[in-house]
Amino acid sequence: MALWMRGSVSFVALRELLVYIAQHPEGVRPKEMETWAREKAQLRTRSGKVISKTTVYHYRNTLRHLGILAVVNGRYQVAREKPFVQDLLGAFQPGAPALTLREKESFAQFVVQNRDCRHYFFDLFMPSATTDYKLNTFLVEAQPVVWRRLESGGNRFEELYNIQQTNKRRRISSEDERQALLYGVRYWARNELGFIEEIFIEGTGGLMFPVYTGGRIPDPHILKALLSSISPDEEWTYFSLRKTATEWGPKFRVSLNRLYGTLRWVYQQAPQYVVFIPTSESFATITASSPQTETYQLRGYFQDMNGRYISHMRVHRKLKEVLSCPEISHA
Repeated sequence: MALWMRGSVSFVALRELLVYIAQHPEGVRPKEMETWAREKAQLRTRSGKVISKTTVYHYRNTLRHLGILAVVNGRYQVAREKPFVQDLLGAFQPGAPALTLREKESFAQFVVQNRDCRHYFFDLFMPSATTDYKLNTFLVEAQPVVWRRLESGGNRFEELYNIQQTNKRRRISSEDERQALLYGVRYWARNELGFIEEIFIEGTGGLMFPVYTGGRIPDPHILKALLSSISPDEEWTYFSLRKTATEWGPKFRVSLNRLYGTLRWVYQQAPQYVVFIPTSESFATITASSPQTETYQLRGYFQDMNGRYISHMRVHRKLKEVLSCPEISHA
């Protein structure tokens, strides 16, 4: 097993690099790849900078480890004979500023099925000892995993553990592991490919759970859960949005974007029956020790149409009647 997954990568840049290499069946030498990526295509990193030679090296090695590229006589070629490679090439929309849903799912197949990514990261989510699963199986069966920072005997380290099988855990004590797991494969799955969601929970850590990449807003599962939670005996029902997100997100495998997007939709349909209760940014990040930690904690908060951070909401019992109207229920 190897920790080659170190650091974040732009999968948009990976797509463009693959399109270029696929145009050369005889393969591309590393120097040719660097010249094309940096001078002709001017591929960009996530921060918007033209990629460096080191980054080009990292990107082609990432594609090779994922089984998408092969090296033949010193040239990098697309491994067209490998499973899913042709599907990946067929999904590409070169030049688009962001990946399509189909592109994300095609790349995710390779990430989830990679032996090293599984061993160090994805196996922690699975309910059994099986090590042979595809993306769809992972999305259906994977369980939530928490990552947290700990201190013992004066040493600081991170830990990943399955919240339903606490014996399944991994201690991260080296910088290589940290870069590969937390800022490598975790970042790919969460930020780049979107099949894992994460929300920070005070006193626990970052709760990670699988989510389906497709779906619409309003999400029918979230809408049904909201309406069924409204008390028929009280005029107003009070919701903690953080608690709601940590319960409904993993249960229905719905991203925060779709979950919160559904709540915004509900408010737009019946603003007189929904009250958003804001909190200050400073209070929302009261446990943060750095600007980076503040940004991380805030990414899990719901923001309303005015950009306010919302901690709670009140919903009137008449909302059920309003949303059952044909012109709204079929919107």
